[in-house]
Amino acid sequence: MTNWSNSFDIKSWAAWSPLIRANEDWVAWAANPFPPVGGEFPKIEEMQPINRRRLKRLGNLALDPAYRMPESSGPLIFCNKYGELDRCYALLNELNETGAIPPQSFSLAVHNAIPSLYTIDKKINSNVIAISSDSGILSALIEAHGLFASGESTVRIIVVEEEVPAPYQRYTNFPNESYGFVVDVAPGSQFKVGFSAEKKNSDSREQLSINLNVLRFILNGESDFSEVINRVNWQLRRS
Repeated sequence: MTNWSNSFDIKSWAAWSPLIRANEDWVAWAANPFPPVGGEFPKIEEMQPINRRRLKRLGNLALDPAYRMPESSGPLIFCNKYGELDRCYALLNELNETGAIPPQSFSLAVHNAIPSLYTIDKKINSNVIAISSDSGILSALIEAHGLFASGESTVRIIVVEEEVPAPYQRYTNFPNESYGFVVDVAPGSQFKVGFSAEKKNSDSREQLSINLNVLRFILNGESDFSEVINRVNWQLRRS
């Protein structure tokens, strides 16, 4: 039996990758999707320089779409699976070589550092939640419904991943992608998210990550979406 959420709306969205930048290009991508890759990243001119200089590539990918969204003072969910691997790898090397880690570098490597810099720069005094999950944005949508039940009217979800650094690539078995996108969700009537138990995982390997498959579904107008992750059948339905 599928457990379905209450209905919700996507109020607005924005996305960026090295190969797909404007929203109209993302809509075209959704009709003929491919893994977005590349080493470029945007420069966030809207961000104060004192905060912008603390960002690395993952932070720029995450926050460029966020600064193109309508103003919002609601809760923020940051959804990213592995964090800033480049920064963490450099910290591990420094720890190995010197036996110490600079406190500022460590503080910027924690999982909620990027959304926290965003709220500091935008002077937003709201709840910030950081999620690392195999189910990606689907877990964030469930979290958003918990916030709706607590009385929140709008939740902003920031989703970001970057290509895995070379030293880690031989250990990966998932799509290697670089992108960031943001959605503002609110109670409504457009979509429902649901999940049910499965006895086994799917044997097929997806061309895209779960996050991009969900974004593709949001943009392409299909009525239903499903994907099995860790023996959970996740579903999205368009009303």
